[in-house]
Amino acid sequence: MNSLAQTRGAAPAAFPRYFRIAGHWINSYKVFLCVGIYSGILLSAAVAARSGISPLRLGAGLLLFAIVGMIGARLYHLAVNFRLYRQTGFFLTPRTAADGGWDVLGGLIVVPLSLLFDSIFGIRVGVFWDHMAIAIAFGGAWIRFGCICNGCCVGRDSNQWFARRQHDTHGVYRRRIPAQWLEIAWWLLACGGLLWLWPQQLPAGSDAFAVLGWYGFGRLWLDPLRQQRTIVYGVPVNRLVAGLLALAAGGGLLWQLA
Repeated sequence: MNSLAQTRGAAPAAFPRYFRIAGHWINSYKVFLCVGIYSGILLSAAVAARSGISPLRLGAGLLLFAIVGMIGARLYHLAVNFRLYRQTGFFLTPRTAADGGWDVLGGLIVVPLSLLFDSIFGIRVGVFWDHMAIAIAFGGAWIRFGCICNGCCVGRDSNQWFARRQHDTHGVYRRRIPAQWLEIAWWLLACGGLLWLWPQQLPAGSDAFAVLGWYGFGRLWLDPLRQQRTIVYGVPVNRLVAGLLALAAGGGLLWQLA
């Protein structure tokens, strides 16, 4: 979730940035990424089973889209940081994420990709989207715990009462705006909203539009709180994409409910 510039000077492998598993140091973000994907798919599959949908088919589709989403997240990061990577040997970079470099916004590639099909493993796209929204909201909260441990997406320095002592990817501890914690809270609110919306039996795809719009609006608000922002030719590109997502998903939701 960070750029090359953030991680070049990273501290040696140590907790909490790295977990020692089976004798190997594994980056904490990758650990929580796996936990988030796994837990999100399991929860969505459980909901699918109660709805009469094959949990195996849904789980397989979600896993496939998770892999595609990770590829999209990597490509998005490389694209918006092209000038930086060009200086360090761009064509060697896409094959390794050892220096960091993911962005959830790039994972949105799965949304237009899903529109190419009438169904995913026999599940209507709108229904699949709604169950995928559960996985995104629940898994997203877990993934942000990886950001807290790794120090990526860390908030700006602050002396306000709400600031917390947190480290960045260099292992430097300072009082900072708790940006990662705020995003975890934002995801958990999305989970609560889904629990409220689910029994309403809204048109297929409505829950997904609601979650995507909620995330876009939240990212638009929270991105300026981060220590490092992605600026391309003077444009805060992540805020721009988040704003467009909020507008598109909000418009889709209104269209579904009309």
